[in-house]
Parts: sequence; C-alpha cells; structure tokens
Amino acid sequence: MTMLERLHKVRDYLNGSESARFLDYYCAEHYTGAICIVEGDDVGTLYLDSGHITDCQIGWPADGVQMIGVGGPSELWDHIGDYYQRSVHTMNVRFAGDPRWKQYGPDLLNRQFNGVLNQACRIYSYVREGKELYFDHPVRDPDPPVDKDFSYVRGFYINVNDVEIYVETNDGPTDKGVIIALHTAGRENRQYHDLMKLFKDKYRIYAPDQPGHGKSYPLPGNKVTDNNEDYVKWIWDITCALGVEKPIYMGCSMSGGITYYMALEHPDAVRGCICMQGNDNTKINAANNLIGLLTHPANNVGATQRDFSDSMIGHKTSQRRKDFIQWGVICEISTLKKGDFMECYSLDISDRMHEITCPVCIIEGDEDTAYTVEMAKGTMERLTNCKNKRLEVIEGYGHFIAVENPEKVAEIVDNFISSFED
Repeated sequence: MTMLERLHKVRDYLNGSESARFLDYYCAEHYTGAICIVEGDDVGTLYLDSGHITDCQIGWPADGVQMIGVGGPSELWDHIGDYYQRSVHTMNVRFAGDPRWKQYGPDLLNRQFNGVLNQACRIYSYVREGKELYFDHPVRDPDPPVDKDFSYVRGFYINVNDVEIYVETNDGPTDKGVIIALHTAGRENRQYHDLMKLFKDKYRIYAPDQPGHGKSYPLPGNKVTDNNEDYVKWIWDITCALGVEKPIYMGCSMSGGITYYMALEHPDAVRGCICMQGNDNTKINAANNLIGLLTHPANNVGATQRDFSDSMIGHKTSQRRKDFIQWGVICEISTLKKGDFMECYSLDISDRMHEITCPVCIIEGDEDTAYTVEMAKGTMERLTNCKNKRLEVIEGYGHFIAVENPEKVAEIVDNFISSFED
C-alpha cells in the first residue's frame, strides 16, 4: 500500500467512524492546518479544516499552512504496536534520546494539538499494518461495584506554616502502622480512597493535599513548590502537624521518588517507604519536555496532558477507574503541574540510595511507559544497605497503580508491613 493510499484510509476513519472522538476528545475541532506523517523518505500530508480532513497529498504542506507532524524510519514505525495505546507520547518516552524520531512544527502548536497528532498517527499505524482499529485492545475487566458508603473517609484541615492543608483519613488503627499517602503530580488525595477503605480496619492512612492541590489552600502570593527540598520540607511539616512519629511513606510517580528522599532526610524517623511507579532518578532536560509551555495562556493542560496520561493506564484497568484517572487530568491546574514537573524532573538521589536502611517496597505496573520495571530494578540494585527490600510487579496495569488496582496494592502493602521487625 502506498503512502497516499494509507492517508486516504486515515482520512476515511477520521472523517467517519472516528470523527466524533477525534473532534471532541482529541480537540481536533479547534485545529485548522496540516498533519504531516513521515516514514523514512516518504512524507504525507493531511489537510484539516476544523478537524475535518479536506485533502491528502504526498509531500510537505503548501507554504503558509500551519503544520504539526511526526516522523521516523520504517523500523521505528514497525515497533509502535509494541507499546500499549500506540501513543506518540509512549514512543517518545520509550525511545528517549533516539534522534530518529522527530516532531515537526512549532513547540506550542505541537503541545496544543498533540492529541490530534497522536490520534492521526495511531490510526496510521493500524492502516499500515492492515489491521482493524484497536484490535490489540482487550476488553477491560468489569467495573467494581460503585461504593455507596464513604463513612470510612473523614476530611479535616490543619494549619501548617500558616497554610490551611486539607487531609483525609480512614481513622484506621495505628498499632500496626501509619501510612502517609502522597498524591501524584498535579492531582489530589482522592487517589487513595480505595486503599482507605481496604485498610480501614488494619492501618491508618493520612492522605494530605499538598499546598494548592485539591482542597488545600495555596501558598502566599499563589506561589507553588517547584523544587524537591521545599516539597520534602512540606511533607515533613505536615507529618509533624499530624503527630505521626514513625511514618510509612507511600507515594506514586513523582511522590514515589520523594519517599526515598524522606528516608534520606529523616533516617531515624521513617519506618518504611512504598514507592509506586516512581524512581530515585527522574532527572531530565526540562527544556526538551516543554515544561515552560505548561503555563502558556494558549495551552489547555487538561487537553494537552490527556493523551500522555492515557498512554500510561494499563489495559486491565476497569473503565470506571480509567474515567476517574482521565477526569484527574481534566481538573489539573497548569501552574501546579509545572511546579510538580520541575520538582520531578530535577530529582536525582541515585548516588545516595546506599544510605537507605529502612524497609522499601517498590510496586510497578508493567504497562507504565514512564517509569518502567527496568528502572525499578536499577533502584533495587542501588539499595545496597537495605535488608528488607522487595519489587512487586503487577501485570496489565500501569502508572496510576493505586487507582488502577488498589486490591492488589493493598495485598502487597499488607504483606510488606507485616514483614517489619520493629
């Protein structure tokens, strides 16, 4: 099949069966311009008018037409099906540093309409393989019953450094352990409601919203924390305000790596670390990830982060839980997301991991494209003086593991805490 024939099929899908999703979920209705798909020496262009494909041609778009695009050699396109969701974001993460993948068009335009570009490339990948759309997406597991009883969740405010911090707890027993649960970048403490219920008769969980997140009040001057040192200090001050003396820190993604930092800064106080989908080294070149554009007035972070988050949700996650994760993206605040990413992308404590001696449990969903099982294995190797350490891999699940499969996470955490000797 020629490049032009592939583009015609992509056009038929995006103007036909995929049109509603393309226009709405991927925000294509707001895009007029060109999408370029480059495979080796072949260049194809789709022309769009408010998200509707009006023409296909071989070659680059006409002068003066705004354009977004992505390209790479055929051998890279051959492997796009290896990655769940076939997302351009997924490819960029997995092939980080591979100069053969290139994006075309202005940075802001790419960020504004990355969902448009990703979906077009996703459809193109199925067409070039001659396969039906989404043939490789298994039917999701049934949704768990809707929880109609939230009496196990109690919310309250505490004053920390003259900021009103919102905390939720399950008021569980404290004799076996108290867990301080830290939310992911840009989100809030509802991520831990399921674990609160599962542990309501076994462990007390405190889940604070960090300053400015969720229901917590912002910092003076509406500033945000944008470095790890300040973030760690806030967690410790919140812990002290709650009166927890031997906390077990649990975190996911950005806050997963922070659990290690807490153990390094407070070695005599931290009873254990539970790192989910995090790592001790998440440092990258922030400029290459367009962090500065998160707060650009033309950037809707709820839309531009959407496909990235979707690509990290495991295929076994139930639809209702996937919907909740996606809603979390829609609700994100650009200023907070930028600050959190600046923290996350500057963290590198890998050369200090030998200092950690408290118990460590690493929980990994194997379909997380951002923080992989291979990365977690590297962390395990660096924990040279940690006698009680374990890596648990949950197959078919991804980045937001405490939301995607809280039942399995609870089982792992229970076994981990039960192994403590103190």
